[in-house]
Amino acid sequence: MTDLIRLPIILLLLSLPAVAQHFPETRSSYWTKTNLALVAADAAAKSADMAFTMRNYGQPNFQEHDPLARPFVHSGPVLAGAAQGALFATEVFTSYEMHKHGHRKMEKIVLMLGVGGNTAGIAGSKR
Repeated sequence: MTDLIRLPIILLLLSLPAVAQHFPETRSSYWTKTNLALVAADAAAKSADMAFTMRNYGQPNFQEHDPLARPFVHSGPVLAGAAQGALFATEVFTSYEMHKHGHRKMEKIVLMLGVGGNTAGIAGSKR
């Protein structure tokens, strides 16, 4: 994927949380517009990162630079996808638990860290 296509994807992922904060929301429900946007951005970032990683996986001399992802990626796309899905579920569950225990800022930070980490993976993908 060219840089011309990659840049709008990264900008979209980075802008979703900022746009969603302008909508009014209630504090009683976890599924606010902000959290929905963050969960969607996290899912999109993880999907895009996995797509770039699997595309690069087929190239000669491929190296996964994330030490936590390396064992899963080198075990093939099925295990890598399952690990990515488990990580996504863990992040959403952790965010929900933070909300349930009254940590309103932390519930969003958990999701933002997921978006940021995968966006960095997208940006760091070669070619």
